[in-house]
Amino acid sequence: MSRESGVRTFRGEEGYWKEHRAEDLASIEGIRRDPFLVWEWYRKRLRACDDLVPHEGYRALARLQELRGKLPAITQNVDGLHQKAGLTDVIELHGSLRTASCIDDCGGPTFAMTQQLLSRIPPKCRCGSILRPDVVLFGEQLPLNALKRAFRLAESCDLMLVIGTSMAVFPASELPIAALRNGARIIEINVEPTPISPLSNVISIQGEAGKVLPKIVEALEKP
Repeated sequence: MSRESGVRTFRGEEGYWKEHRAEDLASIEGIRRDPFLVWEWYRKRLRACDDLVPHEGYRALARLQELRGKLPAITQNVDGLHQKAGLTDVIELHGSLRTASCIDDCGGPTFAMTQQLLSRIPPKCRCGSILRPDVVLFGEQLPLNALKRAFRLAESCDLMLVIGTSMAVFPASELPIAALRNGARIIEINVEPTPISPLSNVISIQGEAGKVLPKIVEALEKP
């Protein structure tokens, strides 16, 4: 989803990890070892995300939420584009780039990740410790409450949209399997086939979310 709006990915030919070691920029150890390097990188990421506009696929999901009354969205993205498009129930499995908290977990407040906060690098908590972004870093567990709710939704839904994922990252890749196991049907939208594409009860549409999703919502709006 986010790549179509211009978010740079981590893997692939143009991914961040082609230039940096993940352990240096996306781990607690990396932040403690060189907080200036890490936070300068996050400042650049935040600045890039601030300028992004959700593409029409996001808008279509927000419209679908209006039509159906609710539409929980489970995402591995941390950029906040779902919320920027108007979705109000977003389960962020990998955390959020929009906030930061104390690296030593002092129990203090969460800080909004603004350019003002990042005017001094590295940003500091009120206790004096440096801050860490509220994204899931290497070696950390996914937020338990978000993960539990995601699986409850997967196991109880009758239809799941699976959009723009390679089905390669665990445990998120298990959510469509849990839905199928409990009798749900899936509409998959992706630019290339995935392991679930040939499965029963899966309608696989090959294409970009920004082009396919508006057509699906348009069809639903027809009397």
